[in-house]
Amino acid sequence: MGELRIGNLAAAPGETIKGYLETVELVDGTFAPIPVHLINGAEDGLTLFLGAGTHGDEINGVKAVLDAVAAIDVARLKGRIIAVPVQNPIAYRARFRLITLNQLDRRNMHRCFPGSPEGDISGRICNAIFDTIIGAADVDFVVDCHTGSTGSYYPPLVFVSTQGPKDAVERSLAGARVFDADLMVKAGGKAGVYALGNMLHMVAVERGIPAFGCELGTALPSEEVQYGTGARGLRNLMIHLGMIDGELTSTRNCVELDEIFEVRSERGGICNYLVKPGEAVEKGHPIARIMNLFGDVVDEVRSPLKGHIVTCTCWGTINQGERLVRIGRPAA
Repeated sequence: MGELRIGNLAAAPGETIKGYLETVELVDGTFAPIPVHLINGAEDGLTLFLGAGTHGDEINGVKAVLDAVAAIDVARLKGRIIAVPVQNPIAYRARFRLITLNQLDRRNMHRCFPGSPEGDISGRICNAIFDTIIGAADVDFVVDCHTGSTGSYYPPLVFVSTQGPKDAVERSLAGARVFDADLMVKAGGKAGVYALGNMLHMVAVERGIPAFGCELGTALPSEEVQYGTGARGLRNLMIHLGMIDGELTSTRNCVELDEIFEVRSERGGICNYLVKPGEAVEKGHPIARIMNLFGDVVDEVRSPLKGHIVTCTCWGTINQGERLVRIGRPAA
């Protein structure tokens, strides 16, 4: 396959190179740097992109990518891996979900793909990832690692676009299934937040590149059980794609979901959850009790449908109108 080159970084076959790709220029004349790992296998094969850190507080995904690539023996790798463990270096420095350099650009970078070289800060960084890296390297498969935001907790979960060329969708689903997560969200028209058009996994599949994303617990701090699951899932994918040798590990019975519902609180107060992320619930199952500061239970929230708890808010308190849980309906 020859040399693997991204910007000013280049790796010969059988070589691993690590460095930075400069993106937007900042007020002090420095450039926001994206860390890039180029792992160019000694044998031909597919090209895999592994990304994380689109939100600056999502550390489990960062560590999952780092652990997965650290275990690669480049001399035995068939194909090429491009890993970007932090796709949003500005938010990462701030340990915050979004870019907050000014009051006018607080965009969610996860919803700005494919970006534009003439766009705002988020759009330009997304363009560097999608065109300068994924497009220029002719990537065959994309994985985008996330966690819940601060205050939201997920079980190991994968989300896969079902909108695009049939072959890309089927290969995406097959790759996501070997990741060995508790839940899979099929991101079609009823998948809510997972089916927004400007997300990396949606744009990639629409353009014929198999892709999926994953959720691994919550944001700061990191959890070994979650990023360890992510690293094993990425290894499973590499085995599935024929890039490395090994046996697939499977410890979970992945439940596939094709519709997402949000349940919001009708009262404010202290929130005592009666369910856990990933748990199956029947219609009418108690989800949470809301208690006021006099110790009175002011509401008991019940599930509006049969499904699985996709995520719970984990602040311990809740305002009226805030999301308590997302519930996924199992695919038919």
